[in-house]
Amino acid sequence: MALALPTGVFGQFPNTPPAAPAPTGPPVDPTKAIEKLGGTRFKLGLLEFDQKTREIRIPAKVNMREGPLEYVIVHESGKVHESLFSTAVRPTELNVVMLLLNWKQSDKFFDFTEPERGGVLVKGAENPPASLVEVHLAWKDKNGADQACRVENWLHQVEKRAKITVEPFVYTGSRILPDGQFLAEQTGSILALYMDPASLVNNPRDGNDLDDVWISDETVPAKDTPVTIIFKPAAAPAAAEEKKPDSPGKPEIKKKTDPKPAPAKNKKPTR
Repeated sequence: MALALPTGVFGQFPNTPPAAPAPTGPPVDPTKAIEKLGGTRFKLGLLEFDQKTREIRIPAKVNMREGPLEYVIVHESGKVHESLFSTAVRPTELNVVMLLLNWKQSDKFFDFTEPERGGVLVKGAENPPASLVEVHLAWKDKNGADQACRVENWLHQVEKRAKITVEPFVYTGSRILPDGQFLAEQTGSILALYMDPASLVNNPRDGNDLDDVWISDETVPAKDTPVTIIFKPAAAPAAAEEKKPDSPGKPEIKKKTDPKPAPAKNKKPTR
């Protein structure tokens, strides 16, 4: 198997108390538990992922349909009272898979230079392209037919009185507490709408510093409906094609052509 666990999987985080009880039991050991499903597809715990496309499939369920939201998805031991979805997937395992697939944590989204303040949101941060995450959904409707959409279709920003903008979320990673515990594992935070330095993925949209402006759409299926959340790399913008010379590194030499002879003039007859 070509997958190898990178070093430095987790970063550093100031002394911040956990916001919720940690999931019970240790996370799956990725060095022993990765299973090959076929082709470029693998499995770790409850997660399925594709080494080629870098897509990750997260089994979840609709957790709430009314009230303000702070999260798109949390672990079932996390802040389920303010999350659209819940999942049994462990944040540690998801973080490992994202790093295995060469997702890059953004070090621009939060400022950690003043530890006493924790992670401070950086407005207008230029996050690296490899940290951008498209979030898609797949589920079956009440008739058993397959359905799919982007998660933006199920979320509204109250202040803007509209669905949230269609754009990627940002993989920000999480941190290790002084006692050695992974913060996202302690809080259960996976994808946050209201900025959260503990969450693996964060929301870059306007209003992400407000905790009362995000709500679900009325088309969200019934509570407990199974849903697969799919993390996909954000599509890269098409690069402008550069015109390359015929012989790179050498000036183009144009072949000289002889000028065309002037047309002959009609001679006047001599007398």
